[in-house]
Amino acid sequence: MHEESPPTTRGQLPSGPPRPGPDRPTPGGIARRALWPFASGMRTLGHDPAPLFMAAGIPLPSEGEDPDARIATPAVLTLLDAAASATGDPNLALHIAQSAEVASYDLHAYAFLSSRNLGDGFDRLCRYQRLIHDTTRVVRERRGHRQVIRHLLPGGGAIPRHSAEFLIGSWVRFARLATQTQWAPGEVRFAHPAPPDAAEHARFFLSPVRFGTGENAIVADDAALAIPCTAAESGLSAMLDRVADEAMRKMPESPDSVADRVRRALLPELRGGEPTPAAAAAHMRVSVRTLQRQLAAEGTTFRDLLDQLRHELAIRHLESSRHAIGEIAFLLGFAEVSTFHRAFKRWAGKSPSEYRRGA
Repeated sequence: MHEESPPTTRGQLPSGPPRPGPDRPTPGGIARRALWPFASGMRTLGHDPAPLFMAAGIPLPSEGEDPDARIATPAVLTLLDAAASATGDPNLALHIAQSAEVASYDLHAYAFLSSRNLGDGFDRLCRYQRLIHDTTRVVRERRGHRQVIRHLLPGGGAIPRHSAEFLIGSWVRFARLATQTQWAPGEVRFAHPAPPDAAEHARFFLSPVRFGTGENAIVADDAALAIPCTAAESGLSAMLDRVADEAMRKMPESPDSVADRVRRALLPELRGGEPTPAAAAAHMRVSVRTLQRQLAAEGTTFRDLLDQLRHELAIRHLESSRHAIGEIAFLLGFAEVSTFHRAFKRWAGKSPSEYRRGA
């Protein structure tokens, strides 16, 4: 397979240094800079992105625009889904991740490629996530002898299939660019169920790909993250850190999202049965209607948060505990084991016992 060359030589940027944000960026939503790779990849693949942006009510990215201006989260999350449908390419997100101009990723690209090694590069993606979205997170955490890098919506939720495949595909592409190898993670994990044909995923990632895991993440061992970046440049990296830190310093502080607060309220309620919006609203001292409105503004609902939390906890129990499936159903607040089976089949595309056998 063809290996790309990094767009930079030591100390040089392909199209000028990234621009800091305005003095007072508008909080909320997804930054305009996050849409640049999408538009670039669509054009590279021979598709016109303009009708899709127009249908979503989003201005098409243009030269000189404010990279920190925010677009409503729900509109952005549906954009790739609409694009996959319009082009008839079920794997469009992966193809965009492979095809977008490297420079369209702006600060995140330069920061990753100039890092000392892949671990440092992924740490910068975690640190700079606020420049993409105020309340989503990219986290790097240790699980046993491996490390996991994952993307989280407020409340621990997961972005939809095409957005997730674009994101994880971009991470792997940049790891390959940075190391000039066909780098492959130890495992790729997607929250959504497996598509009818996952051959393209296997071809691109060169790794085991697991679906229905409740999270969008890559898993790698320490050695894989210690691989040096071929274009590492400490001076350039330090300069980019200053640019990013200055941009984030000018952004309003982001308090805990409403979704994260609801998630914390849900955790102790699960064993008591089916948690309700009324109970969560009472815990947070707001009306149910206010809670619903606040969650909608963050692009989620109470039902979605409860569903995601149960999915995540079910996966943890099935992968790392010896609880019987009936016990897991009880721990997640399901009154009937059959109800848990149906929910899990919807989440993962297979039964809890089938998932446990493959874990």
